[in-house]
Amino acid sequence: MFLLFIYFILIFYTGTSSALEFVSKENPANLEIIPQKGSFVIDEEHFFGIKLKLAKGWKTYWKNPGDSGAPLNLELEKNDGSQKFEILYPFPKKFTEKGLRTIGYEEKIIFPVRFNPEDLNSSKQKIKIDYLVCKDICIPVTSSKVLELGSEKVESSKEFIQSFETVPKKQSKIFTINQFDISEKDGLVIKITNQNKKDELKVFGFSEETNIKVDENFKRSRSLYKIISDQDIESLKKPLHISISDGNAFEEIVFWPKNSNKQSLFYFITLAILGGIILNFMPCVLPVLSLKLYHFSSIQNSNPKKIRSNCFYIILGIFFSFLCLALSVIFFKLFGETVGWGFQFQNTYFLFIITFIIFLFSLNLLGFFEIILPNSLNNKINKFLGSKGEINQFLSGAFATLLATPCSAPFLGTAVGFSMLAANFEVIIIFLSISFGFSVPYFLCFIFPNIINFFPKPGNWMINFKYFLGFLLFLSAIWMMTLIKIDEKLIFLFSTVILYFSYIRGKNTFKKLIFFSFLISSIYILLNNKYSNEKILWHDFDKEFLEKNLKNDEFIIVDVTADWCVTCQVNKITTFSSNKFLNFTRKNNIVTIRADWTQKDTKILEYIKNFGRFGIPVNVIYGPDNKDGILLPEIISNDIVVSEFFKVGVK
Repeated sequence: MFLLFIYFILIFYTGTSSALEFVSKENPANLEIIPQKGSFVIDEEHFFGIKLKLAKGWKTYWKNPGDSGAPLNLELEKNDGSQKFEILYPFPKKFTEKGLRTIGYEEKIIFPVRFNPEDLNSSKQKIKIDYLVCKDICIPVTSSKVLELGSEKVESSKEFIQSFETVPKKQSKIFTINQFDISEKDGLVIKITNQNKKDELKVFGFSEETNIKVDENFKRSRSLYKIISDQDIESLKKPLHISISDGNAFEEIVFWPKNSNKQSLFYFITLAILGGIILNFMPCVLPVLSLKLYHFSSIQNSNPKKIRSNCFYIILGIFFSFLCLALSVIFFKLFGETVGWGFQFQNTYFLFIITFIIFLFSLNLLGFFEIILPNSLNNKINKFLGSKGEINQFLSGAFATLLATPCSAPFLGTAVGFSMLAANFEVIIIFLSISFGFSVPYFLCFIFPNIINFFPKPGNWMINFKYFLGFLLFLSAIWMMTLIKIDEKLIFLFSTVILYFSYIRGKNTFKKLIFFSFLISSIYILLNNKYSNEKILWHDFDKEFLEKNLKNDEFIIVDVTADWCVTCQVNKITTFSSNKFLNFTRKNNIVTIRADWTQKDTKILEYIKNFGRFGIPVNVIYGPDNKDGILLPEIISNDIVVSEFFKVGVK
């Protein structure tokens, strides 16, 4: 626009009547309005075209011209504000010359212009078109034209259709964008996923408020792109427009950068610590708690120095394992991949290994090795374990972390969601904060070792306590076996034999109670499989199915779950399997959708990322009054679900 201003000053002083006349002898651009009368109609919308033919070597510009240039501009000579024309820009090319990077077109281009015939004051409209053409020099051109639009519909020409089809369509859902990182005030990193699986993408950005460009020197990953802005991205009040093409499809995504990443880091650290503390009390961490309690009871007679030493190595194991998880997240980010909280449980090999380890731990606590192994071998094993006490405590801390990760405690989901989109340093800070919260019980014992004296004095109760903890671990091993798809009847038979032999060794009332409780409960579960008797029809997660129901103003609940997520199973038992929830869904015709994330599924991960979550459970409700979705807390109840549905229009 500055160039246009200078040029108009020159026109005024030279007495030239128009910019076009100034370059008429060697005009590098020929402008034409198509059709000459009437308008093209596509999908019940009206268009005309501004057709530019450029001389060889000359170019004109896209709506974001790049390092220099100016976009085409259209103005009515008389406009009271009621008449509006929208210029559509076909997907451009990139030009690099003398160190300048510009974005635009060469040879021939048609700009489709959309309008509403009902807004026109008359069939004839006088318009002024300003544009810039450049080669070795840049020439601003102003052209006046008369539009004869009327109501006449003209069949779209082939050349107009070809240009129109390269205009990026908004939100056509061929590509998806997720904010990956805001590391600096002037830029952010986005990840672009291509549903067509084409490798080579061309990406351009546009902002109504500032100049932005795609950093071509950013080579961290093929799917990652860095957007650089002249202005602090987080201060922008309008979204970014990202135009993407794989050569066949053209899409413009209206993208709002999340500025919550710059909310006080201390806020997310606090959430991470609270989430880590609560994680100790979540149902999925029962095996971890059992290991902790058994360890406390076993060191009761130790001196404070020994207690502090053991706690130190357990804390070290917890911090080390969380650090490994943080580095894993960073590693995947470097290759343009994102993972969710508890992602290792989606790996079959990990499940086999962790199941085997838990199973061996539980057999040891149940005293089963003492039954099947000679005393001499048992003594050697115990001697070896005793001589490696520090290593054992370290490994127990790391082991506790692995078992805790499939659980998403309150506050934890927000903290983890922030870390997945934050800078690498912040990822490490958040994960170490979680580990600090998770280690709080050990820190208390480290600072106040005499807290162990609150346990009852050693006696026969410790034998039963050890057996109970072994039983809890054994149940965890059984649960893991179901995850790796071992036949339930075989698991029942195998487990019954093990518990029976551990029971007959040193019989007492407590062991008898546990054995027969397990036997009766297992038989009941086998005869009344809770999953096969669900009364609610859950539709498999499908984005198109979800959007179809949203358009129809339906009430919807989406449950993102996995077999390995214990909190998810608790939500099923307490809420989704209840008669109250069943009656509520039937009464209000609620559409129920379930997304099973037991195995890795990028579509489900992309879905929960829209809500800032990277772990499950995730439950979202929709309705006519809120089609963006309301995210429910990790642990839900019938009252929570019902009250939130009132917010989306349920009467």
